[in-house]
Amino acid sequence: MSTLTERQLVALVQESLPYDTRLFQQLITPYLPVLKGYCAKLLNNLSDAEDVVQETIIKALTHLKSFKWVGSFKAWLFKIAHNECINKIRDRRWDTMINDDEYLENLVVENNDYEDLPAVLSALMKNLSFEDRNIMLLRYRTELEFQEIADICNLKLSAIKMRHKRIIEFLKGKLR
Repeated sequence: MSTLTERQLVALVQESLPYDTRLFQQLITPYLPVLKGYCAKLLNNLSDAEDVVQETIIKALTHLKSFKWVGSFKAWLFKIAHNECINKIRDRRWDTMINDDEYLENLVVENNDYEDLPAVLSALMKNLSFEDRNIMLLRYRTELEFQEIADICNLKLSAIKMRHKRIIEFLKGKLR
């Protein structure tokens, strides 16, 4: 049997729901590691990330019948995860949503071992604002396009590109 495209698989899942969820498992399984990693890095908490992934799967399952092909299934799934991460932050009343664009100037690298570049980048990412960390994770961990990221974050494409460029320049400056 030939491999189904994402579009074909989504159509089959929509037809089989709510009684048969085996195809849904086939559809969602390839995204789970990236989804869990995205949520863990965005929330800086593995336990909360696991909760968010579960909520994302439940919401995707319950709303898949009404899914429309405006974007990719992957982008739709990460939009749900993004919203669930925001809900988790609100539930915890975390003060991680920084709206001050000047905060980057005050960040310092805690790990001065520049030989371990992934550790340095990880330390810097943890200190980014929720919005900036989200943009970087959606771009590089989930490999979504800028327009998909803009749709997920409810921002204009130009704003996403500008923030991305600013973060990249900041990271380059810290790594010099």
